[in-house]
Order: sequence, then C-alpha cells, then structure tokens
Amino acid sequence: MRTTLLAIALSVTGLLPAAVTADEMIMKNGSRLIGTVVSASEGKIKFDTEFAGTISIDVEDVDTMFTDKEVTVMMNDGQIIENQRIAARDKAMIMMSENMGAVLFKAKDMKSLNPEPWELGRGYKWFGDISTAMLVERGNTDTKELDVSGKSIWRSLKDRYTIRANYELDEANGEKNKNKWRWRNKYDRFSTENPDKYIGALVAFEGDEFADLDLRTYVGPYIGRQFFEGNFLTLSGEVGLVYVDERFDVGENNSYPGSNWALHLTSNYFGGSSNFYIDHDGILNFEETDALILNTTIGIKFKVYGGVEAGVEFKYEYDGGVAKEVDELDETYNFRLGYAW
Repeated sequence: MRTTLLAIALSVTGLLPAAVTADEMIMKNGSRLIGTVVSASEGKIKFDTEFAGTISIDVEDVDTMFTDKEVTVMMNDGQIIENQRIAARDKAMIMMSENMGAVLFKAKDMKSLNPEPWELGRGYKWFGDISTAMLVERGNTDTKELDVSGKSIWRSLKDRYTIRANYELDEANGEKNKNKWRWRNKYDRFSTENPDKYIGALVAFEGDEFADLDLRTYVGPYIGRQFFEGNFLTLSGEVGLVYVDERFDVGENNSYPGSNWALHLTSNYFGGSSNFYIDHDGILNFEETDALILNTTIGIKFKVYGGVEAGVEFKYEYDGGVAKEVDELDETYNFRLGYAW
C-alpha cells in the first residue's frame, strides 16, 4: 500500500512518469537506456537490455534512473532501503525509507543494488568449487595421474568458515610414485568496528607417502585483513602463530612452534567469464629456520556451461623439513575440469 501511495504521489508531482513499464537509465551525456536493472556493486551497474543483453555501466556515468519494480539499495554509509521503487528528482534519485521518509541520493552513493541476503546480515552465503585433473598414457610407459581439489566457504557479515582439500595420486608402470593429501579448516571472525579486519583459527592435516610424512598436524591463531571483496578483486592476507606436530614412517617424529601466513587472491581482470587466482601459505619453523614450508597455487579458469569450469593451474610446493634423500620442491602443472557453485 505504501509503495502504491508513493508511486501515485510521485506521478502527481511529476517526479515519476505516469506509465513506466520498464526500468530507465538516463546517462550524463543525455542518452537513455530502457531495460531492467539487475544489480549494482563495485561502482558498476548491471543493466539488462534487449539490444545488447546485460551490460556493465560505471555509476559515474549515470545521471538518474527509474525502476518499474521494487528494489533494495544499500548506501555507502550503511543505510538500507528495501523493497521500494526508484524515482528521479532534479538530477538525483529518490526512494522512501521507513525511518527517514524520502531519501535523495545519487548513483555514486549506492554501494550495492539488490544485494544478496548475507550482505544484509541474513544468514550465510555458501560457495565453493571442486575440480579434477587426470592423465592416462599407454605405450612404452603406462602413466596414471589423478589430482582432486576443492574448497567450500560459508560467509556472513560476522564470520567465515573455510574448508580446503587436495589429493594427488600418480602411478607409472603399475607402481605408485606420488600419494599426498592435504586438508585445511579455518574459522574467521570479523571485527564489528572494522569489518575488513578479522581474527581466526586454523587446524590442518597433511600427509605425503613418498616424503616419509605419515601425518603433519598444525594448529594456531592468526589475524587477517580482507583488503578487497568483489568480482574484480578479492584479496585477503593473514599472519599468525602455529604449533606443528610431524609423524614420519621411518624418520624421527618432530614438533615445533612457528609462524604461519597466507594470501588469497581472485580476480576477473582478464574479462569474460575468467577467474584468475593465487593461493599461497607458508610456515616458518622457529627452531630450524631452514625448514620452511611454502605452498603456492596459481591458475586461471573459465566458465564452460552453467557451473562447469575449465582451466590451467601451476602448483609449487616446497618442504624444507623432509628427509635429505627426498626432493624439497614439488612442481605440478595441470589442466583442470570442475564445477563451481
């Protein structure tokens, strides 16, 4: 009822066209676009048109716009106006707020339009992916290689749960020459005063049969910062303390205190449906600084159809604490196929 009264009032006062049957965007250069406003974030507005499909427009280029249907807008100052239509008035836009009545604003004042429920503090956003790389060769040498990895993340405004796992199994002429796995669990709690900062705890397990590593367990707290979080760039970094316990099949068991760090980056910088990513983490042994552990994964993937993705990946794993007769550096180059949600 309130929305209807607003529409009538705006129409009578000349703020809203009498028969708006679609969303309309008026650019600063005077041009007009007719279609449907899909969303807005990171300074871009996604606008669906009949002539060009869904296009991305810089908010700096937008003068005003009308919406035919109710939308939800989150402002840069944190104010949220839900389920209202947008009208225009004197080079600005206007919406009705339950708390503040009529609110005038410009396109650049919008942080997001039609944000996801978790961005409004309602529940969690669940996303992740799982992929595999396989190689089978027949001939003078029979080779089989299998690499399965995945991650699952639950994100809310207050916290984040992350699970990452990887398993690699290689065979040559019927004999295994690689059998390693890794499982990492993390919990992040974001600051209420500064949502970009968080504290967290990590517990992880890994094993490598051909490095004589039966089980490595490490656990510890850390502090982190979410520098960016969006489609164009997501970047977070962490540093903390960790306690490591190592169990070997032949070698002497070991445990030590250390420092751990991590860096996670994703970006659609290369355009289209591409997603470039870098995942890096490491552990410094306080008792034996040469026994560094470094894991770096660099890759790029593309959407094939729906949630199906394909890409290439380079993985560098350095373990300075393995037995002397074992190579410290393990390099893997993969073509991957998987599914993301």
